[in-house]
Amino acid sequence: ARPTMVCLAIILTLLLTVVGRSSGQLDESDRVEEYRARGHCWPPRPSDYIPNDPGWRSAHERRFAQAARIRDTSAKYNAYMSTVHSALLAPNFTEYGWGLTRAPPDLVEALSEELLRGLESEEDLDEEDFEYPVDEEYPLQLPLMVPIGGLYRRAMRELRPIHEAWSGIKLIANNAYGLRVYRNQSNLQMHIDESSTHIISSILHVGHDPEGDPWPLVIEDLHGNTNEVFLEAGDMLLYESSKCFHGRPKRFNGEWYSSLFTHYYPEDWDKETINFEAHYRIPPDWDEVPEETMEGLEKLIVLETSFKEPSCKHEWCGMKNTMKWERPAQLEFGQVLSGDGKIRSMGLHASTEEEEL
Repeated sequence: ARPTMVCLAIILTLLLTVVGRSSGQLDESDRVEEYRARGHCWPPRPSDYIPNDPGWRSAHERRFAQAARIRDTSAKYNAYMSTVHSALLAPNFTEYGWGLTRAPPDLVEALSEELLRGLESEEDLDEEDFEYPVDEEYPLQLPLMVPIGGLYRRAMRELRPIHEAWSGIKLIANNAYGLRVYRNQSNLQMHIDESSTHIISSILHVGHDPEGDPWPLVIEDLHGNTNEVFLEAGDMLLYESSKCFHGRPKRFNGEWYSSLFTHYYPEDWDKETINFEAHYRIPPDWDEVPEETMEGLEKLIVLETSFKEPSCKHEWCGMKNTMKWERPAQLEFGQVLSGDGKIRSMGLHASTEEEEL
């Protein structure tokens, strides 16, 4: 889904002002005081990373180094906000941060009917009301939106047990969004989702142009691997969407590609605190640019909450070396494929079998 995390930063020369928790405003000196009161240090200690995994640390240490070398202060602050939240603050609920499963067949059929009905009157569909960053070389057609009426509520109700079984926690439904219909040459730059509400999420793929090229969802897992997941109709990608960077940086070559997005958050989730803690975790000297260069470190560009590396193919360097996944034929409803290549039961049925691909 598209990121909606709002950085409460206003840069005025060297002064940063953010909206305060209760007293109105918090200036930069107060922010740094909060940072020190929490015992933070920079660079982060290995034990500060969640999880404390070598691959996860390495991926984010590189991203912190890239963020430090951004010269535009607004973009730089946004880069730190997303990266400290992902690397250091957001808890993880699963081993890999993503899993591939099957959606309820009756729900998929109902969504597919609405999609095909909408595409028959494509000229009547509205474009998505969101301001996407546009690449000058490939002007982006905004996605179309197919409304699904009462299926929003039905999807949130029927899919919640699957999200709870996968994550192991009780969840509160936040929203279902779609059907979003991407068009030819669309892409979606890497990002994380809204930290207050988009915690355990899914992409339910409803269908795509059968003549179009396969179009992967790219997601970084909790071991630092970059994964390309290819979805077919009825497949559902479960993912920790405000934790793991994800997107579709590769351009879509086809007429249409449509999915439904659902988002949940834990029952005990502190929406307000998690966002403010990201402000307090940014280092005191965040606005300084290191004089030394790092050999082999690609330039990072941040547009609001979207990340791209323009010197690499598809504008994301992790795509040089990816793990590629598609739904195995033996994957059944109630099972999930994880990043270790194993299929497990989620406990929706009595079966507890485990298979290795």
